[in-house]
Amino acid sequence: MNEFIEQFLIESRELVEQASDDLLSLEQQPDDKERLDSAFRAFHTLKGAAGIVDFAAMARALHAAEDVLSALRAGTGRITTEVVSDGLACLDQVVRWLDLMAADGEVPQDADAAAAAIVQRFAGSSILAPAPAPAAAAPRRPATDWIAPLLARHPVTASRARTAIRYAPDPDCFFRGEDPLAVIAGLGGLEMLQIETTEPWPELDALDPFACRLVLLALSTSSAEEAERQLASVRDQVEILPLSPVLGSLDAAPPSPAARAVLEEQILLLAEAGVDGMAGRLTSAGRVAGNVMRAQGRPAEADRLDTAARDPADLRAAIRQILGGLPGRASAEPDPNPASPDGAVRVMRVDVERIDALMKLAGELTVAKNALGHALGLAQNGADAQALAMVLKDQHGHFERLVAELQRAVLSIRVLPLQHVFQRFPRLVREMAASLGKQARLVVEGAETEADKTIVEALFEPLLHGLRNAVDHGIEPAADRAAFGKPVPAVIRLGAERMGEQLVVSIADDGRGIDLARVRAIAAERGILPAAELAALPDDKVVDLVFAPGFSTAEGVSGWSGRGVGMDAIRATVEQLGGRVVLDNRPGQGTTLRLILPFTVMMTRVMTVEAGGQMFGIPFDAVVETVRVGRDRIVPMGAAQAFVLRNRTLPLIALAEALGNRAGTEHPPEATIVVAAVGGQMCGVEVDRFEGRLEVMLKPMEGLLAGMPGLAGTTLLGDGRVLIVLDLQGLLQ
Repeated sequence: MNEFIEQFLIESRELVEQASDDLLSLEQQPDDKERLDSAFRAFHTLKGAAGIVDFAAMARALHAAEDVLSALRAGTGRITTEVVSDGLACLDQVVRWLDLMAADGEVPQDADAAAAAIVQRFAGSSILAPAPAPAAAAPRRPATDWIAPLLARHPVTASRARTAIRYAPDPDCFFRGEDPLAVIAGLGGLEMLQIETTEPWPELDALDPFACRLVLLALSTSSAEEAERQLASVRDQVEILPLSPVLGSLDAAPPSPAARAVLEEQILLLAEAGVDGMAGRLTSAGRVAGNVMRAQGRPAEADRLDTAARDPADLRAAIRQILGGLPGRASAEPDPNPASPDGAVRVMRVDVERIDALMKLAGELTVAKNALGHALGLAQNGADAQALAMVLKDQHGHFERLVAELQRAVLSIRVLPLQHVFQRFPRLVREMAASLGKQARLVVEGAETEADKTIVEALFEPLLHGLRNAVDHGIEPAADRAAFGKPVPAVIRLGAERMGEQLVVSIADDGRGIDLARVRAIAAERGILPAAELAALPDDKVVDLVFAPGFSTAEGVSGWSGRGVGMDAIRATVEQLGGRVVLDNRPGQGTTLRLILPFTVMMTRVMTVEAGGQMFGIPFDAVVETVRVGRDRIVPMGAAQAFVLRNRTLPLIALAEALGNRAGTEHPPEATIVVAAVGGQMCGVEVDRFEGRLEVMLKPMEGLLAGMPGLAGTTLLGDGRVLIVLDLQGLLQ
């Protein structure tokens, strides 16, 4: 992908975010002129950016939205839910186009149908009133009275053409350095050019050589969209008409027997899936099939084959359609939900002050390196051992401080504001509430709070589940709220704040709260705990039952929730990040879900242990205690093992055996066990020996080990060995 497209994608996504935020705000405050102006500027700038990269379809769609916003700015009508929904639908389509561009680095060639749908959607808006005709307008020639004579004069060329163009240059175009002939000559697929004058030529002494009196008529095999893109610089002087079969081309005859045979061979060439050299086969088949159709006088089909020649299945389907087979994928309606690339942030904007701080530290590290060289020289020259030790101690302390500062500086560059993930939810809550027949408003607080990129990106799923539960289970329908004397709409607050080295993200609603009696009843019904034990269970422990896998208080399953996976997924994700979840229940007043997370997962403290002759790290936040247990207290339970610690039975994992790394078969009389808290449950991990604790910079697993359960990452020890840091939750699964 070239840098130009990359910059376009970055800026366009920012503008989409701004426009979405403005539209959602306008729905709540329709009279906010600043928001309206901001939304208009975002759409206008997006349209301009699309024009710069020659993305005509995107520019047309955005222009239609811009017309509606411009009318609203002029005082025609008011912001309505329909207008906001149309604007958001347009932005959704823009995002899909941007995702496609990010995937292959090129402007989508099949965007016209989606753009036309957006334009049609805005064309029906009540905001757009038809413009009154000028009172004294001069009679104007019909827009298409030039097309019939042109086609009649050039019937052979017209049979091949897809587009007719009438270009009437501005009389003063020469003064602007424009060359009408050069403009029209740059049109792709130009088949015919006819030059006329706007009026009869005057006598030579009355002729103004600096005024352009020409009209250029052309026929092209390019599509109307392509012609519009190539003539964008003079679009206000050009009429572009796509030629229908009645006007332009004769009814297409089926391919000749020879052409059919060649096309069938191309299908066979592409039939073998996964063979070596498929890219070469695809290019060859696409080029041959396209040339065949051009030779048959069917350039439109040839262009469609060129477009389809990016995927073997698409190209095979397009050829079959030409041969009279099943409809091809290439001609199908565009997928409303194309697969998008990974949502992870690949480009980050960094405050220049943080870069300057990093440069300053690099300079100080250079000085520290020179100081170590000086100490080395003293050692080589036989310096006093005690004096040398003092020098090395001082340099080590200085170096340790610089490394700590460098780590903090690097981590500060990786931070993202929570706005990156929060901005996705106002619209989600709006649509979810509407689909459930409820009225809700999302208030976002602390979106500027920063955290490590890994934490911010991992928050989307737990927050999504939390908001779904708040809307579906938490808040009441409008009628019920009115009966309880509660304001309508309901308010859901999504907030974040930094507390020391921790990040606290909360979702609070003012709904009905959790019905503890219903939770107890469902827990008893599903056999989670005996009824007597449930009755004696404190309220805070009852609330904690909603995190049990498969637990749900919903009476049915909806498209948003009810399957009992949401709260369980929240806890699992947060604990995998080294955090914890707290749920505060206020019956009749609402609930607050708090996610308490570390600021970063890159710097972490680990307890080092040895198992099967290899060193491993266990995240220190998961460690509860270390104990030694006699073998007689470890009992088999099915295929697993367990032990009793202070009247509590805990499952036991033998780390060396779990990793297939047991050095010997003999076990010592006492088991060395790390007791850890994982997923809200306690467990024991048997190791051979405790080593110590370290603060490490964690490197995620890569290559073949990426995504392997049970492994959180790696780091290097002081002696150069690789330390594997375990993910206990993944290991238990």
